[in-house]
Amino acid sequence: MGQYAKLFQEVPVLRLWLLLLALTGGACVSTQPADELVELMSAEQLRAMIEADVILLGEQHDNPHHHGIQRQVLDLIGQRSELGSVVFEQAHWKQQPVLNALNNRSLGELKQNLKWESSGWPDYQLYEPVFMAATRYKAQMIAGNIAPETSKIIHQKGYDAVFTPDEQKKLGLDVSLEPEAQAALEQEIFEGHCRLLPKDHVRTMVPVQRARDAAMALAWHRLHKKNKTVFIVGAGHARKDFGIPWYLKRLKPGLKIYSIGMTETGAEPRSEAYDQIITTPPVEREDPCVGLKEKFSKPKS
Repeated sequence: MGQYAKLFQEVPVLRLWLLLLALTGGACVSTQPADELVELMSAEQLRAMIEADVILLGEQHDNPHHHGIQRQVLDLIGQRSELGSVVFEQAHWKQQPVLNALNNRSLGELKQNLKWESSGWPDYQLYEPVFMAATRYKAQMIAGNIAPETSKIIHQKGYDAVFTPDEQKKLGLDVSLEPEAQAALEQEIFEGHCRLLPKDHVRTMVPVQRARDAAMALAWHRLHKKNKTVFIVGAGHARKDFGIPWYLKRLKPGLKIYSIGMTETGAEPRSEAYDQIITTPPVEREDPCVGLKEKFSKPKS
């Protein structure tokens, strides 16, 4: 227990965690409600996360359990006075001034200032506790994503629409992914579009996905503070084989990264793509593929 003495003293919730760990012999329960973060991580996983420079929390966007886990991780790092920055996929580069101006007084206006209702993201109430936690610990909040209109331009101009030639080289955008990672990325895009896209169209979407991951890594590189950074992103962006970590390692070799992929009961993610997978109960949702199937079934004029 000596290696956790500082944690035991500084973070009250971990006292319960350590007691549970002792009573259960270190067993880790991997499927719990979001309020049970203390039971989701083994001693080794907790140590690896706390020692990391960057923590990626890959969510299913509409699952409240996942946002609860994110909030608790921010509290854990923040209570140790080690939370320097939080990178949000849900805000794009052009919205950085909004996040720069954010404080306890302006937090109530964030939904409006980010134009959340028209953004396509799930209910703002899911994310509000995460923004509140980042504000509470005075973390530098970083808008990581590229704007939606920029994604369309990438199809025409490639990476030049977002990055300078020097940035492309530093990020590794001038080289291809490993064949296995490339195949995994294409499969994720295919599955994410309900297995309806032709394979050749899937390949044309790869540069957009890579640009988003690279953009979030570059935003971190430009704006992060000295202390730890937490990324609030979709699970695919947190993958180590082709996601944000791939670009972070090129920007700063030797960076300690801990990536958590959050999924739902019944899903079967690739465990090697993350440092840890957390499985939570699913949420009820409409079939996201219904609208896309209707679109693809309409005859072309």
